[in-house]
Amino acid sequence: MLFEHRALEVKPPEGIGPARPANKLVWRAALSSAMVAGLLAAVGTSIPIVPLAVLCMFASGGLAVTLYRRRSGYRTVTPWMGAKLGLLAGSWGFGMLAILSAFRLFASNERTELRTAFREKLAEATATTADPAVHQAMEQFQGYIATDHGLVIMVLFFLAVAAVFFVIFSALGGALGAAIFGRDAARKE
Repeated sequence: MLFEHRALEVKPPEGIGPARPANKLVWRAALSSAMVAGLLAAVGTSIPIVPLAVLCMFASGGLAVTLYRRRSGYRTVTPWMGAKLGLLAGSWGFGMLAILSAFRLFASNERTELRTAFREKLAEATATTADPAVHQAMEQFQGYIATDHGLVIMVLFFLAVAAVFFVIFSALGGALGAAIFGRDAARKE
């Protein structure tokens, strides 16, 4: 056919077209928001102050919700969606902390400092009890962490515990952040 008519595919501009359901995440915005919030959690937890570390985990979930709302066009975020964002931020944060911990284990001076810290904590714990069985167990444990294998196992154990804390506190922070900051409000323009 000499004059064949082809229909041109025209895409509507951004924001026009089928609307996303209100309770679905925009994954591009969710991933980038969670990554930035996870960075906050990883940096905050690398400081060895436990209340600050927990606060940073909790805050990363709320920050993920706030960043997500901005990046997705101020969508309403339900507490369940906030918990998902917090979970994602906590996972990113834990991943970054795990990588940082792995690098620290490869440095011999860091391993020495880590062993010293473990020994000091064990000495403090041993000093508070008079039970000879506890003293014997602590001495065996000190011998265990004196080896590289034992130290790696201990770090992996603490990372597993940290993973649980990251997930729980970040998800709670995301749910709370969504409950507080996740609704559409009449914005002044």
